[in-house]
Amino acid sequence: MKKSHFLGGLAGGLLGLCLSCTQSPVIGEITLTDHWTIHRAGEEQTATPATVPSTVLGALCEAGIISEPFFGKNLESIPKARFDTAWWYRTTFDLPRLDVENEHVQLFLDGVNYRANVWLNGRQILSADTAFGAFRQFDCDITSVATGSRNALAVEVIPPAPGSFYMGFVDWAPAPPDRNMGLFRPVRIRRSGKASIRHPFVTAQLNTHTLREAGLLIAAELTNHGKETKLLTLEARTEDIRVEDRLTVNAGETVPVRLSPDRFEELLIREPRLWWPNGLGSPELYTLHLSLKDGNTLLDTLSVRFGIRSVETYLNEQGARGYKINGRNVLIKGAGWVDDLFLRNDTRYNRAQIRYVKEMNLNALRFEGFWGTSREIYDLCDENGILLMAGWSCQWEWPDYLGLPLEVAEEDLNKPINEGVDKYGVKPTPAEEDLLVAMFRDQVRWLRNHPSIFVWAVGSDAMPGPALEKRYRACLEACDSGRSLLVSAGAFTSELSGPVGMKMNGPYEYVPPVYWYEDRKLGGAFGFNTETGPGPQIPPIGSLRKMIPPEALWPPQNDIWDFHSGRKDFNSVGVYLHALNERYGQPENIEELAMKAQWLNYESIRPMFEAFVVNRPVATGVIQWQLNSAWPEFYWQLYDWYLMPSGAFFGTKKACRPVNIIYNYHDRKVYVANDTRGDLERCTARIALYDSRSELVYVREHHLSVKENTSVALETLPPFPRKEGIRFLELTLRDAQNPPVDNFYWLSGKEDRMDWEQYYWYYTPQKEYADLKALNSLPQAAISALKRLSVENGEWVVEIDLNNTGRHIAFCMELLLVDASDEPVLPVYWDDNYVSLPGGARRKLTARCSRTDVAGPPSVLIRGVNIPALKR
Repeated sequence: MKKSHFLGGLAGGLLGLCLSCTQSPVIGEITLTDHWTIHRAGEEQTATPATVPSTVLGALCEAGIISEPFFGKNLESIPKARFDTAWWYRTTFDLPRLDVENEHVQLFLDGVNYRANVWLNGRQILSADTAFGAFRQFDCDITSVATGSRNALAVEVIPPAPGSFYMGFVDWAPAPPDRNMGLFRPVRIRRSGKASIRHPFVTAQLNTHTLREAGLLIAAELTNHGKETKLLTLEARTEDIRVEDRLTVNAGETVPVRLSPDRFEELLIREPRLWWPNGLGSPELYTLHLSLKDGNTLLDTLSVRFGIRSVETYLNEQGARGYKINGRNVLIKGAGWVDDLFLRNDTRYNRAQIRYVKEMNLNALRFEGFWGTSREIYDLCDENGILLMAGWSCQWEWPDYLGLPLEVAEEDLNKPINEGVDKYGVKPTPAEEDLLVAMFRDQVRWLRNHPSIFVWAVGSDAMPGPALEKRYRACLEACDSGRSLLVSAGAFTSELSGPVGMKMNGPYEYVPPVYWYEDRKLGGAFGFNTETGPGPQIPPIGSLRKMIPPEALWPPQNDIWDFHSGRKDFNSVGVYLHALNERYGQPENIEELAMKAQWLNYESIRPMFEAFVVNRPVATGVIQWQLNSAWPEFYWQLYDWYLMPSGAFFGTKKACRPVNIIYNYHDRKVYVANDTRGDLERCTARIALYDSRSELVYVREHHLSVKENTSVALETLPPFPRKEGIRFLELTLRDAQNPPVDNFYWLSGKEDRMDWEQYYWYYTPQKEYADLKALNSLPQAAISALKRLSVENGEWVVEIDLNNTGRHIAFCMELLLVDASDEPVLPVYWDDNYVSLPGGARRKLTARCSRTDVAGPPSVLIRGVNIPALKR
């Protein structure tokens, strides 16, 4: 059956079939989701059941035709030649009570990769000559072709050719063999009377000085599909506000309509509920309902969800770009999103990931590429207060990603990204510029009602030329003048608009904690770093066993490990493993490697975010590269493709808390940071240092207050006596308004030293490494654990009371929620993990998981380097 939707928001699913009265036309929308088949051109006998949205390869995997494509090197065995020709998508649908004399029926294709010939009931309604471009959106009037039942829809999808602009995975993952060809976004049928509403748009003009009033501006397009001039009435409602306007629309004409407080004082809202980013307040949402009538006859309805908030951009004193939400400077703490390699993201997967983002205390995502197989992921960001930087990918900026030749001179292999792409990047032809502008227009119109989107990016590694930038700006002025245009994520200066104010100098490979504080030239904590991070994040042992065949698990750095790394310069985890061995000692088996990897993941990601927090306002934003992975791999992920959080997840969660107490690895000072919308009063900070035998060697308390959106230094820690050995630093912060805050560091007397004289475009190497090998011989700690189980909102709630009954620190304990077979339950939502407890300390941790994801009550496994394994 097809999906039908009742009247609802454009941002959350549109409309539904309804009959407003016996004499009115049917108004509503159906999304053609189920009962599709696909087959390769000329192979009708091999037709396979499918759903839409789907890529061809995604559909074949879901149908079981291809199994375990991501295990080992199975992906390499999928023949690319199968996808060098067209594939057909076919379905049928009904239109009950169809009355073509009084109705208008429109077909919408929200996303086709790459070209499409479309037939309905044997008549061609779209041609691949004009229906092409992965991010174009197509629609056509099918009123005269449609029938009441058994409408036969056939879509011939032609794959992208070399040089085509489509979604891609750059050097993050292997290219999918089908190049994501297919109907990757919804196919919809919309019914109305002989006039309809299109492209509704709501913006708010907020008084950012008081935050106590906002004016709503409502825009839309009205089309008269009939043969006579109509006097139409458009009604707009949101909560207790109702306004209407009357317009005369000639036959076949489309007219814009704009409702504003200038004409309708009801659209001036007092004490509006504001949309705030995560950590700063609630992301409040409204719903606007539009209805269109001809006299008393209802012709069309639409609903759209929106938020009231303002977005401003500025350059700080150092020339770095920053952003304000509702008049307040906001430090962007984000990560780079990527869809599944076969674009198979479903609701469960999307919801889990955005919940992860929120629980990590991140407030932003970068969509390098207009990701999402529907608007659902944007809806979820709206609902959870996650800001979005949405725009084009560097997939189109480098010839080799488009299947074109790229020959870089040897002397240019180590050029910074902006210099390399300026010399070797793709230069669009006039026809390609036309396509880019059309795709940009379609995406902006499709997504502009989402309050989560704070900027549109039309360049990543590169910057469009002046003529193309001018066209992009004209497009945005016409479609969404309230948001700014970012012409590049890198350090460029536009002839038209001046300095971009961003930087994209890496690193993308492992660097030690001190890098983020010490560096003042490249990717360190200053300015707005639009993609950066400490390189790979090897996942926990459970995920390793799911992705790597047993015979290839150990030793690492074989061809299968490399296959599950990145591409090009990132085709190995060699730099990461060398750092792990130098810091923590060489592991003897895969289990030890997986454990130490979580230490390294945690230790390397936390200071990146914390350094940007401490260095405000010189630092304005940081985007960890990346949030997630398109498939099971080792690179650039805070949790893996299986939704397993790693040490990097919890290091990020710790670093990005709105209130924090932080150690600076460079100046050795302790800072208190306040990223809330209010001052912190009467705080007590405690600093405690322990040696490797868990003896307390230093303790201090400070009493302080901290203004909002600032950080303050407390003191400089005493030096190590002999520049050797390890110490543990326990920081705690208490105040009257917030729960207690803690942070725990493991520090080496031998410090990391960067080799600043060497330069690689993707990282800075080290001269010396911190020595933390003493962690391997810590005294055994004594831990007891008490578990409590309950059920809340369809989830298991598991509470674990940890008690260190001895005198030695229990270091970096990993807690796993498992099923009856001791397999991890995923997704899982821990409030903290990889925790360390000094002797005599207690800690309560809480985990949640859906009851549908585990048969029976889950158990908890507790593991650590100096505790016996426990199961509760």
